Amino acid sequence: MKKGFSLIISPQNLVVNSFISEEYDNFYLKSDAFDFLFEGILLNKRKLLNEFALKDFQTLIQELYRLKKSDIIKEFEGEYRGFIYDKKERKLFVFTNITSTQRIFYGKFENQLYIETSLIRLNEALKKDGVSTKPDIESIYQLLSFSNLIEDKTPLQNVKKLFDAHYLDIDISTLNCEQKIYFNLAEVPGYEKSKDDAIDAIHQIFTDSVVLEYKKDTEFGTDHLALLSGGLDSRVAMMYAIKNNLKPGNALCFSQSNYFDHTISEKIAEDHNIHYEFIPLDGGKFLQKIDKLTALSEGLVFYTGGIHAEHAMEKMKYENFSLFHSGQIGDGVLGGFNTEPNRKKPSYFKILEHQKFFSKVQNTLDESLKNYETEELFLLRNVAYNRTVLGAHVFQQKRYQTSPFMTKDFLKFAISLPEEWKFNHRFYIEWINKHCKEATKYRWERTLMKPDAQWKTSFGDKVMKRGFNILNNKILKTPQNSSMYPYQYYFDNDVEIQQYYQKYFDDNIYRLENYPELSKDVLSLFGSESFSLKSKAINILSIFKLYF
Repeated sequence: MKKGFSLIISPQNLVVNSFISEEYDNFYLKSDAFDFLFEGILLNKRKLLNEFALKDFQTLIQELYRLKKSDIIKEFEGEYRGFIYDKKERKLFVFTNITSTQRIFYGKFENQLYIETSLIRLNEALKKDGVSTKPDIESIYQLLSFSNLIEDKTPLQNVKKLFDAHYLDIDISTLNCEQKIYFNLAEVPGYEKSKDDAIDAIHQIFTDSVVLEYKKDTEFGTDHLALLSGGLDSRVAMMYAIKNNLKPGNALCFSQSNYFDHTISEKIAEDHNIHYEFIPLDGGKFLQKIDKLTALSEGLVFYTGGIHAEHAMEKMKYENFSLFHSGQIGDGVLGGFNTEPNRKKPSYFKILEHQKFFSKVQNTLDESLKNYETEELFLLRNVAYNRTVLGAHVFQQKRYQTSPFMTKDFLKFAISLPEEWKFNHRFYIEWINKHCKEATKYRWERTLMKPDAQWKTSFGDKVMKRGFNILNNKILKTPQNSSMYPYQYYFDNDVEIQQYYQKYFDDNIYRLENYPELSKDVLSLFGSESFSLKSKAINILSIFKLYF
């Protein structure tokens, strides 16, 4: 789908380019008082129209802006981004959604402010205007250390990404540009009622979130499609839809054939009489789509995190749907981001993945950690929003992806719950055992046990899953059976993939010749037997190929 917009601002001029299509809830309103561009999915569009007793969306926007000015952004729920240009005040407000899945980039160069929804387009615009763009070397080492960039970093020097739940407040006359927050989870007070009350409350909030997104399909006149795996999040989201008479027309799974993600999801779909589409990842030929995935990630996340989703999107046959309904980040906000059963400041947990180059980025990370009171809030932004959502960007080439775990009400409620309850997914297990018992009838891929008792989470992690991996990797020598996508196995057993990676490396290593230390480090990584490390080296080369 066509998407995005660009703004180039100087004290005398504002140049706007819109690339949005007429799909979804996209619109570009131009009036004497203000211009308003909205791109994406507004899940609560019908609700807002009903509240204000209006039938026309553009009239609603005009009325809301008159009443609320920039606070209009607080009214939105969904996958969206856009801008408001107040012509009288010469003010510009550029916004993204609460999870920043809809990216905005910006940077000031030679008395002009560039704002773009595509980092690739921004880079091209700068070059066209005679600005020599350069790599941010610290960002490159962040990528090697963390698998994604943190906070508002990008691979380009002096270019930032707009934070989640923020907007840019820009004075066009002075080019003064300030990030402002409109939805702040750090201000959410702790939950004060009983756990039983909380379990009933989360049931209702989750129900509302699921119904909100599924009814958007109905608004667009299509069927529903649910992503389904062997995990908890996707099944719980889908089963809540079924409980509310919104059964999907198709359940989509992609995995190594006969791995638990495949066998568990297939059984769930069969038992609920849902058409099941399975796309095997066997062989891993898709690992050659390096440049495609680097372009989709824009160098902010390692390409391997979404390359299997790209394969699935290309191969899927079902088309009568408007949204990819997922369970994205559910396990994270319900315990996955809690290392202890108490509130604590963030550490290197979950963000640091490769120790070798950590000294090059440690100071910046330490400074970032100081800005957060809890590890949950740091990881929510820097793992969930800055890493996990790569799959959403892949799917967004075809349709938007949504998740009931990512609405404002659900996030606020989940963050408010005591860490002691959420630790090791205790609260999650209690919730579904009371309100979604059907989800506990099937094994959980993480533990290989049914999630019908709290003790099974720890036992499954430490005994069942660990034993299963040892059996396949060490004893039976069948690593292809131990993962949803066994990349190392694909690489080791396919000469064509090995040759492709070698040729890619040989053809592009020259791009680092002006950065001898980085070149040496990339050479060292590529010389490893580990596909994970080889792909890290390749990703750096692909970023330089894309931008520089």
